Amino acid sequence: MHRDGSLPRKNAFVRAAVLAMLVVAPCAAAQTLGHYIGGFSGLDNGTSAPPGFYAAEFGLVEPVNSIKGPNGGTVVRPDINVGGAITAFSYTSQKKILGGEYGLAFMVPVLNTRFNSNLFNKSAQSAGISDILFEPVNLGWAKGAANYTLNYAFYAPTGDFDPNSALNPGLGFWEHQVSGGMSLSLDKKKLWNASALTIWEFNHSKLGEDLKPGPIFNAEYSFGRRFFKYQMNAGFVGYASQKLSADSGSAVGSLTQGYRDRGFGAGGEWKFTDIKHRLAYDVRFEQQYGVQLRTSGQVVVFSITYLKMTPPKPSK
Repeated sequence: MHRDGSLPRKNAFVRAAVLAMLVVAPCAAAQTLGHYIGGFSGLDNGTSAPPGFYAAEFGLVEPVNSIKGPNGGTVVRPDINVGGAITAFSYTSQKKILGGEYGLAFMVPVLNTRFNSNLFNKSAQSAGISDILFEPVNLGWAKGAANYTLNYAFYAPTGDFDPNSALNPGLGFWEHQVSGGMSLSLDKKKLWNASALTIWEFNHSKLGEDLKPGPIFNAEYSFGRRFFKYQMNAGFVGYASQKLSADSGSAVGSLTQGYRDRGFGAGGEWKFTDIKHRLAYDVRFEQQYGVQLRTSGQVVVFSITYLKMTPPKPSK
């Protein structure tokens, strides 16, 4: 358990899993997204995992029912279904940096996507290993009723990418990601809780293509309550995502040049941690809305995590 009595948080896995849900549609009305898709950090997203080793397996499903234009209107209604299986590993040591517990994470996603659109009279599918995430820095602090986290990660373009293909397992560019957040217990019994996390994406140019995605800002929040002796946490989750500057390069579509895409989402989450059997379960659903220049639909994430926490050192 955390120092505040709450159950362990596999935050690094949740942030990592977003990579596997990316959809880049071959449409002049959709911009290039970053590696992070909003809505994946969920409850307690401002808390880093306590000392120990964690191994997680994620299942991801994203049915996409529309592609939105610059003003939020539907440009095309494709049939896109993204499925993913993601294996992630994380370790938090008892060593401290700047007073915070230090950890790191590694994630390998495998995707299966299918695209079909009457507008383009074209169908495509792709499957394979996507871009791999490395998180060399994960710092966590606990102070009173609050927990804080600060992290740095990068995505390597290890997945197959062909700029002429309708869909690809990889996105074809390097990305740096910096995130920071806070989780807060709202009552003396530490049952009610809230959290917030910001994620900043800084992208390199695409390989083999004159296109550089603009930087992206994501803000996520949650509000929940714990049950069953703090083993379960359930509540409301949501996010907002905004590209800070437009994509650049000669490969940017004429209909999207100069525009900045955005998206919002909201839904619910249920988490349960079985300390006796060292397992944690998580299910999250979010409906996307207010989308511009992106795909729009729903996101479902479910996971199971093996927990091997390190007992705290006895106080002197």
